[in-house]
Amino acid sequence: MTDTKAVKKNSLKLSRAKLLGLMGLYAAPLIAAWLWFAYVNANEGAGVSVNGELIHPAVPLEPFELATTSQPAWGLDDIRGKWSMVYFAEGSCDQLCETALYNMRQIRLSTGRRMERLQRVLVTSEWQNMQQKLENADEGLFVVGGNLDKVGVLRSQFDDAQSNLAACDGCMYMVDPYGNLMMRFSPDLEPAKILKDVKHLLKVSRIG
Repeated sequence: MTDTKAVKKNSLKLSRAKLLGLMGLYAAPLIAAWLWFAYVNANEGAGVSVNGELIHPAVPLEPFELATTSQPAWGLDDIRGKWSMVYFAEGSCDQLCETALYNMRQIRLSTGRRMERLQRVLVTSEWQNMQQKLENADEGLFVVGGNLDKVGVLRSQFDDAQSNLAACDGCMYMVDPYGNLMMRFSPDLEPAKILKDVKHLLKVSRIG
């Protein structure tokens, strides 16, 4: 009986060790990315800097329900798996929105061989009209939305996550492949500086 208990105890310890090991394996790339940003913030005087604003700690997005013209249910599972640049358009896409979409497209293309790890998402209540307008001209852009209430559910998550930061109209956001909102870029930030941050994220992290 004593031997049996000892075997069970050792087996339980081994199982726990394996579980912790797996958790560490999956968490390690994300931890590495955050360590890199911590290093950058500590060495701004050395000529290295983060150009966007970190949302710290990163905020896990909760389930939401939007749609595309080809996909009636588009939600949290669809934003996971890749790094996502997310932009919210208020109704129809104005000049600020069009500029943001162009910059997002160029930034993604400029990441070269890593661009398949990066997706672009436009969220708008005018998703049906916008998708018909953009789907041919802007390949690879997800135009998603729903009624104002459904869009508002996701928008409120982004607003709550950045409540400790200054208000930002027209910001572009970064969501990691685990579905965590972790960074934003102001609309007046030069695309080259956004690209620099995005490239570093893709370089130091193997997730997505």
